[in-house]
Amino acid sequence: MAVIAGIYGKTEPEYVGCVLSTYERNGLNDSDWYAICWDREKQKLVEVEYDTTRAGGGGRAEIDATPEVLREVYRWYKRLGREHFDLRTNPSNAKKVQKGDTVRVIRGRKVPKGTEGVVFWVGTRYNQYSRMDEERVGIEVAGERVFLNAEYVEVIGWEARLVTGRERKQAIRNFAVNSMPRHFRHLFSRRDWDWAEFVGKTPGWKQLVA
Repeated sequence: MAVIAGIYGKTEPEYVGCVLSTYERNGLNDSDWYAICWDREKQKLVEVEYDTTRAGGGGRAEIDATPEVLREVYRWYKRLGREHFDLRTNPSNAKKVQKGDTVRVIRGRKVPKGTEGVVFWVGTRYNQYSRMDEERVGIEVAGERVFLNAEYVEVIGWEARLVTGRERKQAIRNFAVNSMPRHFRHLFSRRDWDWAEFVGKTPGWKQLVA
């Protein structure tokens, strides 16, 4: 059946075989119902309102995503996951200052920019002006210990910490699987895939991630 957006006077189903999930959004006095669908033409997820208590219409939706659609959505999330991991998560983790790191000062006035030192302490301090905790580091420079905001230094050689190979692929895959609606995630569990293939169930994991 897919989605019939009765509130807009529609009587014919839309997004047949492409409905991934449905949910209700409760307002102060009214409720609205939405379907998350895969737009195969635009190759992206769309949110379709199909019913509401604000007006008559009698719209309805049914989760009916096909294996082919699930494969497309999974690949879409993998592309997003790859971009997110490579441009944000991976560099951010690699640049995180740790005790024992050699760092270079890049900001501030307390210590000249370009100064290098070894981190002996990492922690937080409450800033009474911003009323927030801020990350701080203690570095040793030529036998002298100084404390700076963590954002004022950068780790020398952080690029060597970047996750690569199998670990990187697994992180991207985990992002894609965990982004799928909960009721479809088991189809992307390797344990369930192997069992489904063993007993001859479909869709098997090779269909979904090929």
